[in-house]
Amino acid sequence: MIEWLGGPTHVVDIAIPASGLVLLLVLSKTAETNRSRRYFVPAFGCWLGSELLLGLYAGTLLAVPRPVGIGGALALLVGFLGLFVQGLRSVWNARGSASASP
Repeated sequence: MIEWLGGPTHVVDIAIPASGLVLLLVLSKTAETNRSRRYFVPAFGCWLGSELLLGLYAGTLLAVPRPVGIGGALALLVGFLGLFVQGLRSVWNARGSASASP
């Protein structure tokens, strides 16, 4: 199954966004995330989907067509960047309003 995802090195690369998702989900249970979780969790989900799609494209056992693999991964990365920037804006706005109120 590891070969489906592009080999052991790519599986390690997939572990990075997966651990980010787990960390965000665990932190949201212990701390107030001020709505930023709405953006960061889907952003890391897009990143994970992009990595999985690229891994399947590079894998040897399951063939993903080139337009689907590369195009889908690029679309997911654009989604990741958009959601991540929106999450950062949400955090920045919450930080500004919290410091302005006495």
